[in-house]
Formats: sequence, C-alpha cells, structure tokens
Amino acid sequence: MSFFTELKRRNVFKVSVAYAVAAWLLLQIVDLVLENINAPDWIMQVFMLGLAVGFPIAIIVAWAFELTPDGVKLEKDVDRSQSIATHTGRQLNRGIIMILSVAVVFLLTERFRDETTFRSAEEGSAETGSGSTPAQASSEESIAVLPFINMSDDKENEYFSDGISEELLNKLVRVKGLRVPSRTSSFTFKGSDKKVAEIGRELKVGHILEGSVRKSGDRIRVTAQLIDVNTDTHLWSETYTRQLDDIFAVQDEIAQAIVSALKVTLTGSDQASIYSRSTANVDAYNKYLLGRHLWNQRSGDSLLAATKPLSEAVAMDPGYGEAWAALADVYVLMPEYDAGTIAEYIPLAHDAINKALAINPDSARALTTSAYIKFMYDFDFKGAYAEFEKATAIEPGYATAHQWYGELLAADLRRDDAIEQLERARLADPLAPIMPHDMGWILMYSGMKQEAFGYFRQALELYPHWDRTNRNLVVLNTMTGQFDQARQHARELAASTRFNYALHLAIIDAVENPTPELQQQALSLLAKDAQLPNGVAGKARYLMLLNEPELALDYLESAFAAGDPYAVHMNRMDIFDPLRDNPRFQAILKKMNL
Repeated sequence: MSFFTELKRRNVFKVSVAYAVAAWLLLQIVDLVLENINAPDWIMQVFMLGLAVGFPIAIIVAWAFELTPDGVKLEKDVDRSQSIATHTGRQLNRGIIMILSVAVVFLLTERFRDETTFRSAEEGSAETGSGSTPAQASSEESIAVLPFINMSDDKENEYFSDGISEELLNKLVRVKGLRVPSRTSSFTFKGSDKKVAEIGRELKVGHILEGSVRKSGDRIRVTAQLIDVNTDTHLWSETYTRQLDDIFAVQDEIAQAIVSALKVTLTGSDQASIYSRSTANVDAYNKYLLGRHLWNQRSGDSLLAATKPLSEAVAMDPGYGEAWAALADVYVLMPEYDAGTIAEYIPLAHDAINKALAINPDSARALTTSAYIKFMYDFDFKGAYAEFEKATAIEPGYATAHQWYGELLAADLRRDDAIEQLERARLADPLAPIMPHDMGWILMYSGMKQEAFGYFRQALELYPHWDRTNRNLVVLNTMTGQFDQARQHARELAASTRFNYALHLAIIDAVENPTPELQQQALSLLAKDAQLPNGVAGKARYLMLLNEPELALDYLESAFAAGDPYAVHMNRMDIFDPLRDNPRFQAILKKMNL
C-alpha cells in the first residue's frame, strides 16, 4: 500500500482540511469578539500561535491514532478488519461541510454589515453625483507637498517656509486630475528621516515635492525638487533667488513646472487657479502666513495669537479675501477651544466670512467656513447644505469641507451620509488624527459604540495621548461597562493635561457601583468643577451617565442660553435619548430648527 493511500485511509487529509477550516472560522470569531471588548493585540497573536502549533499536532494524531467503538487507540493496535476509518471519514466529510456552511454564513453576514454600514467614498460619489472625490482611479497623477525646510538664520522664519509649502499645496490641489493629500498628512513628515519611497507609500502618492526656503531681509532663495516615488529619481529641480516681492511669481513658476513635469493637462479654470493671487501686498501675505501657522497649531492660546497677524493682514489689504477667510476660521473655533464665547467671537466670524465671500464668492475655503457657521451657530441647515455642496464641488480635495459636512449630516440624523463624507475627508487627509477621531465621536453616540473604539485607536496611533480622544474614551469605556479601561485613560489624561482625575474617577465609580454614597460624591464634585462646561460635551453628558436626566436637562438649558458651541450635536447623541420626549428638550431642539 502506498504512503499516499495510507494517508487517505487514516483520514489525515480530511483532518487537515477540517482543522484549517475550523481554525480560520475560529480566528474570525475571536477577532470580532476581541475587537468588541477592546482587547490588546497580543491576545490575538497568542491565539494564532496556538492554532499554528496545533496543526502539526492534529496531523500527527490523525496518523498515529484511530477512533474505534472502544475509544481512541494507537493505529498499530487496531485490527484492520475491525477498523471504522471509513465511517470516521464520512463523519469528517459531514463536519467539514457543516463548518464550511457556517463560514459562508459568517462571511456573507460580515460583508452585508460592512456594505450597509461603511459605504466606500467612490460609491458615495456615484450616488450623490457631487463630482470627483479624492480617491481617483489608479491612473490619476498624485503628489504630496512636504514642508519645505527653513534654511534661514532666524528660526522664527519657519512659519514662512511652512506657509510657502502650504500655498503650493493649495494651488496644486485645485488642479483637476491631480490628487494631493492635505496639509495635516503631508506635514506629519516634518523633520522625519523616512525615505521618499516610504513616505510615498504611506500617503499613497506617486510623487513627492520637497524643498527649502532661505529668507534674509528682502531676499529669498527657494529650492524645490520633484521626485518619482517608485524610481527615487528627480524629475525636476530648480533654485529661485529673488526679491521677497517676487515670492508670488516663484510659487506660480513652481506649480506650473510641477504640472508640466507630471504631464497634467490644465483646463482654463486650472490655469486661473494656479495663477490667482488674493493679494499683491507682500507684507500682508507675510502676516497671513504667520496667522495660518498659528491657526494650524489648534490651541486656545495659538488661536488668540493668530488674530493679531491676520487682523494686520486685512488692515494692510482690505481686499485680501484669503486673509478674511483665515480670520473667520480663527474666530469660529474660539468657543470650541475655550478661547472665548460665542457672543464675543461668532459675530466677528460672520463679519469676516461675509467680507471674504464678497471678494470671492467661489472660494471653497470661505464657503466651508460660512456653512459651518450657519449650521453650528445660525441653525440654518438649508443654507449650510447648499454651501457645503458648492464647496465640495469646487474643491473636492478639501478635507475640512467633507469633515464639517459630515458633522452637519450627523447632527441632522443622517448617519450613513455623515460616514460617507468623513471617509472622503480621510481619503483627502489620510494621516490627520481629527478624521478618525471625528468618526469615532459620531459613531459612539449613534448606536455603533464598538466600531467607535477602532476609530479612536486609529486617532491615537496618529496622535498618541491626544487629550480629546482620551476624554471621549473615558466616556465610551464607562458607557460600555469597561471601567478599568476608563480609569486608565483618565490616569493618562491626568498625567499630561489639566484633567480633574478625582471627578472622573468618582463618576466611573458611581456608574460601576450606583450606591447613594458614590452617586452623591460624584454629583458634588461635578457641581464644584469650574473647568468642565455645563453643556452637551460637558456636565450634562456626565449627568446622563449618572442617570440624572432632569439635572442634565437643567444644565443643557443653562448652557444653551449662555452659548454652547456643541449645542447642535445634542440632537444626534443617543446618551440624551431619555430626554427626547421631554417638552423642555424639544423646546431647545425647536430653537435650533431641529
């Protein structure tokens, strides 16, 4: 009898197939379970190792042993005339068919779930007909603009080299047929020693533009080079030594050279975009770059600091539309970063954005900010929808437009549409932590809490120890009964920020063990906290965790009256669902046209 025939007789092949199929199915189920309980990655790795080690053991057992009516015996001790190996083989056949059936059902269920929950951005584009998205066909040219190195003796001029890079990026992103990752993703590699090929893979682009800027008095020296990621060869390079007044011409020449090197055909509107200038005043432009640099740092202090150079820019050139739009961007974020009140800064944002749109009504950046003001503070949803649609059509690669549009859709209870827009934002700015953070923030309050964990983890991978993500994870872990993880995130926050650890620990303890004593201690600390805002993202949310809906409603009303920058989001947050039928809650929604 041949060795192969003996392998078949002892059912070794069937045991191998049964083990492989069962192991695969177990891996899928365990992966799903571990993801839902937010388990560490090493648990899955240990499980996979165990299954791998088990495979040769199963083969050896199948060869050396045989199942008999009297139990498992060594194969050599079994009389061939009494062997039931054929019967065992039929049983294995039935087992394999049953496991495969379960696997098919599992696969179909997962696929249906994925397709209905997370539609791809390409499908979304086809359905909405809103134009091209940042995710184009593989034949589309793509380029990342890395931050130019500041070679000036004065290190304070770094804002200028960063600004030149961003302005070039903004010119190129408007060229149809050219995909350009947004600033946040490209600037992730500032100071990085990663190779061009590695950066290209992470940003999913075929080309890299890098360079340096030296600014001395009224002289500048700009060096730029275009690199093919796949071949690591220079397609084009040039050095420009000019007067500072010529900086606009230098940017135009670089953009034109890039387009020519990539052999991208420009339309008339593309040509106009490349050569358009919002100001001819170099001093105003310099102030604008400094203001944008401070705005990009996204803190209360940096936003306050940004108002000075941007105000000076529009004073120098009142027709500088981009500077007015940048000033509006600063004002509109002030309340969210605790840098000022709605009453103080939103009227200023209105004035600035109206001036920007009067100068250029087709500015995608200005339209995006205007739409954000409309839905967040004016509660003009119809107007916001119209301006977001126009902005994303004019500049499909502008990530912030898709991000803020997604927030509007979520607030209007259009979750799937919101997910679609946020996925488009992630395609345009793949390494920006705010994109997965926003996705997690929306999902955690819309019935998809387990999915939210994955997105928050992605945000922390891009921006470790980000306090905003960790704050949401404290709440999310508490909501889902993962109290030890909630305490861990609270400890991390307390170590790096002005985070009231005692308060949050008391809230977690009271939710885990809702005794009158722990409840009262948490409520007392919450009432005394002077830093936590009253409203939707603050005390009201924690009061709902503590099962104090009436008290939460009191705080929502007082916060709304005083100006709550997140008020509009109370409509979509399922943590407030117990209040939804309350006339007082409905009265607040009505005031926001919700």
